[in-house]
Amino acid sequence: MANGGSQDSQRSTPSAAAIQPRGWAIVCDAQAAHAVGHSANLAELLPARNGVFLGAALRDLVGSETSHALRNALSRASAAPRPSLLPFRPIAGCEGAFDFAVHGAGERTIIEIERAAVHDFDALDRARALIDRLSRSDSLDKLALMAARLVFSVLQWDCVTILRITPEGAAHTLAQHKHPDWPDAAQNAALSADFSAEARALYLDARLRFLSDCAAPPVELIGAPAPGLALAHLRAATADEAARSATAGFAALLAMPIRVEGALWGLLLAHDRQPRSLNINERAVFELFGDFLSLSVQSALWRLEAAGNRRPSAR
Repeated sequence: MANGGSQDSQRSTPSAAAIQPRGWAIVCDAQAAHAVGHSANLAELLPARNGVFLGAALRDLVGSETSHALRNALSRASAAPRPSLLPFRPIAGCEGAFDFAVHGAGERTIIEIERAAVHDFDALDRARALIDRLSRSDSLDKLALMAARLVFSVLQWDCVTILRITPEGAAHTLAQHKHPDWPDAAQNAALSADFSAEARALYLDARLRFLSDCAAPPVELIGAPAPGLALAHLRAATADEAARSATAGFAALLAMPIRVEGALWGLLLAHDRQPRSLNINERAVFELFGDFLSLSVQSALWRLEAAGNRRPSAR
């Protein structure tokens, strides 16, 4: 595909109740017992159901083994502000393995499904290596530069940018690492245009936001009422993300929020002009890295504040 800026006429209108077409979703009741909704593409994954999903028992859709594991994971997710991950699980009647994510959304349970990645035995070691490299940077400038460089080296995407976001949504660049042929200054500036309150809330809640292709047609959720997808890994591109993609000319997006004392302080944004894939193992590594980056920034700010308090007052 050409860069995202050339796809304007093909873009579908983003929806708050839609997912990316790289996966599937089942919406269940609060106990994850029966399906009350699903993504419109679920028949592609489960053709034997002949399109009949609403009201079906979860065990009949994915099998007893996986449905039991999902309910156990849901009990863990209720105590944590992020979905539980279940990699490499079977679905009864389907070939291969699948990666699952599950979390509660009010009176609903959201189950996300993707084709399983090859099991990555080095994922934890890679996360430790990234965190170790970042821990050697103590100042804000060094943290921003190192974080951008590390993520760029792992992803090999076109551009990685660290932004400072003000409480009002204004953004300015702290560091950037990019390929020499990344678009010109005008397009690059579109990445740091002001972020709306809705966009800031999305990134604060999501913990890690990945869009494999911002131009991909969203897949609607069937069933009512539609649940909130603030924490969903597969949530489709928002209107803000689609507009930035069209203006700046990127297709793939990875966003890591930088939190300070529970508020959105900044963003690490990675972009590529071509659609990209990140499996569940890779996303888990970046989520841990993002959490550590937030803690490191907060510690650096505390050190700056403490140093300022120790300075003698001007006479």
